[in-house]
Amino acid sequence: MYSDQTQKDALYTIYALIPVLSAPIFESLPVEEITKSLQARRLEKKTGGLSGSSNLGASSIGDEGSSTTTDQQPVDAQSPNTLDRKTKNELWSELKSQTLTRLLTLIYSNALLILFTRLQLNILARREYLEDALKVAATKHGFNDRIDMVDNTSTESTNYVNEQAYLSYSWWLLNRGWITIRERVKNAVDEVFEEINPRAELSLDDFAILIGRAQTLIEQEDDSNFISSALLPPSNLETFVVQQTLDEDNLSSLSKDNSILRILIDETKNYVNSSSSQIVLNSLINVGITTVLNNIALSLSAKDPNQEPPNEIKVKLAILLANVTRASNDFKNTTNCDYVNNMDKVPELDELSASVYSNFEI
Repeated sequence: MYSDQTQKDALYTIYALIPVLSAPIFESLPVEEITKSLQARRLEKKTGGLSGSSNLGASSIGDEGSSTTTDQQPVDAQSPNTLDRKTKNELWSELKSQTLTRLLTLIYSNALLILFTRLQLNILARREYLEDALKVAATKHGFNDRIDMVDNTSTESTNYVNEQAYLSYSWWLLNRGWITIRERVKNAVDEVFEEINPRAELSLDDFAILIGRAQTLIEQEDDSNFISSALLPPSNLETFVVQQTLDEDNLSSLSKDNSILRILIDETKNYVNSSSSQIVLNSLINVGITTVLNNIALSLSAKDPNQEPPNEIKVKLAILLANVTRASNDFKNTTNCDYVNNMDKVPELDELSASVYSNFEI
């Protein structure tokens, strides 16, 4: 009964939406611009005050050992002029905060996108399966006159508009929900990492413990509606959301009959607020963070395979931040991202999807 094709369609949809989700996150947290400012300061020191910042790429940051690449320009973040007025210590503090905030925001936002897309497509797939089953059964037993409603062109058009409106609800996470996530993540990151100097030497185990503390703060805030508020608009903004994606004709049709949309949204809200979704989300986030840490371990061990275990090697926080930046940029891969692929394989996600698809009591 469970449809593997639906899960494949969900992953395809997720990859199609990742650029829309990631772009504003990168724009609001322009780590590479801060890196270039630090490089410019170092170059000025070496050349006696001659700045070459306009020609700098974001490569080595020098003594601190950080390395990043850039292809994004800041939009609503601090301008280069603002960065120029900051001290070196302030820049490093900003780099530390934005680097870690960006990674965790990407992980949490992508985890929510995966969860929400799976819920939506499995709910719709079950609905389609039931409609097809009714048609087949009616035709087989000669009850065509009893399913005029299903076959009616007008009804099918209304169904389509309602389902498109339902799918448009992903707009909220892509345009508003991620901001809520970013602010919560930033508060946690700043609290945990504020006193840690970029030159401080940490093992990967130490770093993992710190990330775990930040994760705990993110998830323990007194807000039981965290998932719901990130994924679904408040009721007074629901019309606004569908207006962002539907054309005037479809909006007109929806205004006449949105009963199916209400059924779909109400069911989705029940799932989003369930303990099952919380368990799935936690698993997705844990897998995303573990994948980052494993990739950093591989990077550290590749530099000297004969050293002690990579999780015990002590390196400057700045070097770990460089690896975190590379991990963040991997989320730009819209066809084969390790983090997304690993999260998509979480067993609890498939279990929830199967439960949704087979829930014919709705």
